[in-house]
Amino acid sequence: MKYQVLSLKWRPKSFDNVVGQDHIVQTLVNAFSLNRIAQSYLFTGPRGVGKTTTARIMAMALNAENGPSADFDSSSETSREISGGRSLDVLEIDGASNRGIDEIRGLREQIKFSPMNGAYKVIIIDEVHMLTNQAFNALLTTLEEPPAHAVFIFATTDIHKIPATIISRCQRYDFNRISINIISSRLKYILESEQIESDSESIYMIANKADGSMRDALSILDQIIAYCGDKIENTKVSNVLGIIDVELYFEFFNAIHEKHYDDLINVLSSFFISGVPASELINGLQNHLRNLIYAGVDENLLHQINDEQKLRFKSEKSKWDKRDLFRMNQVFIDVSSVIRSSDDPYLLLEMTCLKLLEMDKTVFIEELLSESKEFKPNALVTEDRKKQSELKNNIEVVNKFEGTKENKKVEILDDEDDRISNNSNEGQTGNSTKNIKNNNIDYIKNIWPEILSNVHELKPTVGGVLENFFPDSIQENKIILKSDNPKVFNRELMYKGMPTIEGELSKKFGVNLKIEIEVENKVTNHKSENAINPKIEENNEKVFNKVVDLFDGEIVQ
Repeated sequence: MKYQVLSLKWRPKSFDNVVGQDHIVQTLVNAFSLNRIAQSYLFTGPRGVGKTTTARIMAMALNAENGPSADFDSSSETSREISGGRSLDVLEIDGASNRGIDEIRGLREQIKFSPMNGAYKVIIIDEVHMLTNQAFNALLTTLEEPPAHAVFIFATTDIHKIPATIISRCQRYDFNRISINIISSRLKYILESEQIESDSESIYMIANKADGSMRDALSILDQIIAYCGDKIENTKVSNVLGIIDVELYFEFFNAIHEKHYDDLINVLSSFFISGVPASELINGLQNHLRNLIYAGVDENLLHQINDEQKLRFKSEKSKWDKRDLFRMNQVFIDVSSVIRSSDDPYLLLEMTCLKLLEMDKTVFIEELLSESKEFKPNALVTEDRKKQSELKNNIEVVNKFEGTKENKKVEILDDEDDRISNNSNEGQTGNSTKNIKNNNIDYIKNIWPEILSNVHELKPTVGGVLENFFPDSIQENKIILKSDNPKVFNRELMYKGMPTIEGELSKKFGVNLKIEIEVENKVTNHKSENAINPKIEENNEKVFNKVVDLFDGEIVQ
């Protein structure tokens, strides 16, 4: 007997055998049980999902031996004639080959005659979107008021090419892509029936390659069986389908994580040697990213891969931040939209992958802008904190040795003769106004990291600017700050942050202190905004200052 391909041999011949379209099958079955048969149907959806097959099953059900019924005998003579295209009551034509007005006129003449054997004259037009406008217009009147014995069934993959006047005269059914799990189950059933050994990974690869089309899945399976024989192995399936080994994907992402240029280039070379199109490589990388993300959520989401690979994905996921994985996936999404039209797709993919090596770790913006205690300063400030912590411990030891109480105010004096009491005449306002002598500037420089750290915690943005300044001199109760890099200075930000800085200094020394900042021979203090910049600011600078004020940010120049 002549060999019959799997897509024809296993083509459904009843509603029960149609898979992946339960919403449509149930509606049609109910229509028969309720005797609500429409006069025209429109089946639309991707290729290979069962549109034409369902149309033939409908024709068999309409012309069942005991009257229209969804539960018909698919082995009856009438059903076999319809399935084989020999029935005189079912006319199946191709819209691409019979697309003119003359063909439609001939069809209108044929439909006037009553059916020969069955209850209905069924007209199936496949790829109906290929008809001309004149042909569609010729159908309008017939579809509006067809003979009682006539039923039209149209099938199309491009619903948008069909005039709205035709669509409105039909019951429309949208066929979906068939899920990978359903295709895999069907393939497994067929392979068992054909007595061919297989593994779940091979079946999954075939189902994934079919892209939602059962007909494509069966065609691929035919090809795999011809190559593998009675035993299908995943390594052979990978060779036939041009699928990259999963181990290469693991090596690829490990090279990205470890920032190894040599390893990444070697993996890319292996990709290119395989001959797999660049667009397919991107799809494979995205699938691997998806598995990495799912492994961190629930390993049960990893379908159709063996337990060893599940453990591997779970182990690899622990090295990654999900935000970094999502960012890489977005990079692949962006490049996939242009790679098909690129003059050199492999070069574009290679440069994209090398760019991923330079990608920094993801940081939440809240970590940069938050003023909470959890704010993490940069490495320089962290080192300063270590130094100021050691200094603080030393001060506590000295205070404890001298019997200094916890609430005692620190006095910084030039020598022993300069000591004054808290009841000095200089304190007429009730506040201590002790002068800090100029020769104690070294001590202020030593504790400056502690002041800087405290300001960082209270006002991170002010602290960031303050890092560029250092104590230069003391003039009575004023500490003069200078900077080696005046370009980082932001007048508005420092003006609003001066009370915080002065407050920390006053708490440290127990006296009311003020600060002045010298930048490019200009003195800045918080008492007079005009002293900061006596000139009228330009409109652009006003806009910048408003943005800084609104977001409590700083302008980096």
